[in-house]
This record gives sequence, C-alpha cells and structure tokens, in this order.
Amino acid sequence: MTTATTTAQELEMNVLKSKILELQSALFYTESISLVKLPTHVISDVEVDVEGRIWFVVPRPAQHIDAFEKEMPAKLDFFRKGKDFFVKVRGTAVLLTDADKINSYESLSADMRKKMSDNGSMGIMVKIEHTDLVDNSPKSAQSWLQSSRSHLSSWFF
Repeated sequence: MTTATTTAQELEMNVLKSKILELQSALFYTESISLVKLPTHVISDVEVDVEGRIWFVVPRPAQHIDAFEKEMPAKLDFFRKGKDFFVKVRGTAVLLTDADKINSYESLSADMRKKMSDNGSMGIMVKIEHTDLVDNSPKSAQSWLQSSRSHLSSWFF
C-alpha cells in the first residue's frame, strides 16, 4: 500500500469519525441468523478508534449471554434531528462481556471501559466494513423565473 493510499484512508476515517461523533445517536441492528437475536437498540454514547471500530454500551439482555453469538453482522444508522446528513455503517459486531478483555483495549477511554464493565450493561464493538455518508441537505430551489428561462433556452438552443 502506498503512502498516498494510506493518507487517503486515514483522512476518510477521520471524516467518518468526526461525522459519527457529531451525530452521536444511532439505531443498532443485528443481522444474525441465530434463533436468539439481540433486540434493536438506540445508542447515544459512542467512541470511534483509529482502527475503524465503533464502541458503545447496551443494556445486558435478560437471556443468558452465552445464548447469543459472540460475533454477528450488524448495522448502525447514525442520525440527529436538525442535521442535514446521516451515516450508515455495516460491519461485524463483537459482544464484549469479559471485564479483563475490555480493560485490555487501551484505545478506549476509562469512562467507556467502566460503562462496559457494569453488570447491567454489555459492551459492543463494531468493526466497520462499509459506510455510507448521506447528504440530506435541501437543494436550492430555483425561482420560477430562473426555471422558465432554462426551459425557454432549452427549446431554442
């Protein structure tokens, strides 16, 4: 891999990270084919590391944690009311239930490690595989005069 490619990927990751942190809210869906699936969650506190992983916490499910797959396909839809863009992420979700393993991730903040180690919570790490940054800003509307001029010019020219 060339240095230019690496720099472009780092720049793309930095833009993605800033957009995700600006939005902060997402719907988390698992796309597991297992009989026991994690429910959809609204998440509001995320961290993104330089390796392209998204970290967050969800409430621990009522079922025994071993009933769930440890890794599964998942998607995150980041959004925020009033923002003119949203981010869709697809990747592999990894359930983090072992406190010792959670504490071994040095890229996580101490606050996030503490939340993940809580008995009522479960940490999830999503390895980003595909992203879509969707610009939803309103398009500038032409006035009727500008619109009619363009129509007339297209007829005659």
